[in-house]
Amino acid sequence: MKTRIYFLDNLRTFLIFLVVLLHAGMSYESGFDSFWIVSDPAKLNPIAWVRTYLDLFVMFIIFFISGYFIPISLKTRSTWDLLSSKFKRIMIPWIIAVFTLIPTYKAIFLFSRGLPQEEWFSYFHLFHRAGADLYFFANNPTQSWLWFLPILFLFQVMYLALSKTKLLSLKISLKTGMILTILIGLFYSMIISISGLKGWAHSALLDFQRERLLVYFMVFLLGSLCYKLNVFESKTKNTKQLLLAIAVLIPSLIVYTIVAFNFFLNIIDPERNSFIISELIDRLFYYSTIILSMLGFLYVLIFIFRFKFNRSYEKMEPLNKGSYQVYIIHMIVLGVIALILVNINIPAIVKYLVLTVLTYTISNIIVFAYKRIFRKIISLKMTGAIVLAAVILSIVVYIKQAHTNGVNKQSSVLLETPSALDIGIHEAVITGNMDAVMRHIKAGSTLNEKEPMGGSSPLISAATFGKTEVALALIEAGADVNSTNNEGSTALHTAAFFCRMEIVEALLANGADKSIKNNVGSTALDSVTAPYEAVKGIYEYFGTTFAPLGLKLDYEQIEMTRPRIAEILR
Repeated sequence: MKTRIYFLDNLRTFLIFLVVLLHAGMSYESGFDSFWIVSDPAKLNPIAWVRTYLDLFVMFIIFFISGYFIPISLKTRSTWDLLSSKFKRIMIPWIIAVFTLIPTYKAIFLFSRGLPQEEWFSYFHLFHRAGADLYFFANNPTQSWLWFLPILFLFQVMYLALSKTKLLSLKISLKTGMILTILIGLFYSMIISISGLKGWAHSALLDFQRERLLVYFMVFLLGSLCYKLNVFESKTKNTKQLLLAIAVLIPSLIVYTIVAFNFFLNIIDPERNSFIISELIDRLFYYSTIILSMLGFLYVLIFIFRFKFNRSYEKMEPLNKGSYQVYIIHMIVLGVIALILVNINIPAIVKYLVLTVLTYTISNIIVFAYKRIFRKIISLKMTGAIVLAAVILSIVVYIKQAHTNGVNKQSSVLLETPSALDIGIHEAVITGNMDAVMRHIKAGSTLNEKEPMGGSSPLISAATFGKTEVALALIEAGADVNSTNNEGSTALHTAAFFCRMEIVEALLANGADKSIKNNVGSTALDSVTAPYEAVKGIYEYFGTTFAPLGLKLDYEQIEMTRPRIAEILR
């Protein structure tokens, strides 16, 4: 047993370091400003490839290791004792974390962007700001990195439930287990993808990536199968199997890279809509290579740690014992350090490496100090009191949010007659509050002020939401018609794409430049030249996503108007 535990403990600790490495890079990538704890203006976008490849195997292998140890725990404890132990080890820290670390995350998030702090009840993951952009973390706090803990506990509960049936008593080989993992995982991922359910599901208890949930559980079960089959008992190195794993891994990574990059190009340029073979076949390759790459990385890393790091290291022991605690607290440590690094003028790659090393080191120091000093002070009764307070707080947040939403609905009519400049210019534009817009114009407000998430000017927002009267007023008041957002698109790009005919004509009459290309090289004309069927899904996505903000799209009208817009732009 010790032989197995040593190398798996060492591997798990290494994987936690890779989690820190992955998360540190997201501060220096473009595209995460709407939800990442600190988004540094210094960018190094090639870091995205590090994140992309780490995302292929890190969490999968952590679930595998957790699955390997669950039969050991069940052998030495009753089902109830095991559940109680896992709840204390996983769920109580999670409960404390979501009511302390998530509010801290949001506080750092707002502070790093120069935004004011908000109402206390909006800092918890139970809060959702009705009618706001829910992709912006301040409006919709999520569990973020803490998602792993309740999912892991759920898998353990499911395993214990299955152990009471005859399903887990079935004798299958490791080869059969791997084939089932591939086939079931691929079938599940494809069904989720085809059904349009891709992405994250958020709730008060569980946050998970829909297309990966069952795959994670299959890998968890694969870990338990490896224990039952005594897979790691043999001390013989099977070099042929290692070479076979590498032979599967390398082509899988190559194909995955090509397909994933092509999907990425389609995302940043929705009108491109290009596929290597077809959308269905590309999706099939995408999910199959994810699973094959994960299994390839799993075998290679286990082989390396099993035969190279299969012993106890005195300096590694504290790191191994504190690995889960480091996972829990590392994000806040990362946020504080990243906040400091924002104001230091050094290359992004140096910041990335410094952030990774300092986050991992300081997180381990905090965990070590807690275990040696503070844990003796904090009694079980105090922990229970914290949990009880968290439950009470969750009820208060729910009631407060329900009350706030009710008040907002009752007072929505008052938005039309604000006193002074109580409403920001972007909110006034999106809601079509013409009185507030005119007040801003008369007060000399900055008409080209960019909103913090996407960098859109008020004129671009007006074009997006079809607020024609507002757009005309902004143009007449001297708003910059060629101002661009973070994607390099102008109001003309936006008005053309959403077929806002009157706004397009007004923009052209007031000096809008038709030749400006956005970050993917498209002009306003390019945005309306693709066949409607090819971009219909994009309109439906925007229509669904931004409906809470008041976006209304008439798809038939758009289909008829696109050729007319194209003719004007020619």
